[in-house]
Amino acid sequence: METLSKHFREITKAAFARYGFAQADVVANWEAIVGSDLARVSAPERIRWPRGAGEEAQRQGGTLIIRAEPGRALELQYEASRIVARINSFFGYGAIAGIKVMQAQALMPKPAKAPPIPEKPVYEQELASLEESPLKAALERLGRGVAAASRSSPQGK
Repeated sequence: METLSKHFREITKAAFARYGFAQADVVANWEAIVGSDLARVSAPERIRWPRGAGEEAQRQGGTLIIRAEPGRALELQYEASRIVARINSFFGYGAIAGIKVMQAQALMPKPAKAPPIPEKPVYEQELASLEESPLKAALERLGRGVAAASRSSPQGK
């Protein structure tokens, strides 16, 4: 049985090579390389290789360009030597010699806006068509309980 990662590497090889990533593994394993705290606020942009590095498999002395969220570039600059060491240990040789940090507008897309809260709760809108009965009263109590629980729980926010 073949794995999808084999096909993924073949498909994306040209796109990643255009940005200096001979292997997509740096992008795919960014969190494992730099740690989850830095991975949340940064992303590798490209690797700039020195002139004359050629197309060989083990290029050396590249500069890794990293995008950072606003206000986090200085933190990444302080961690530059550790990041270089971690990436070189990931590659197994001295592929990266330095890091350049670019401050980006935002790395993560903004979360979608919550839908507007209707004027009448949904349970009231649905129950309006029912005639008065013990079932309707029970459903109204249930709806109020669910609405109150969802307003007070952190998951409902």
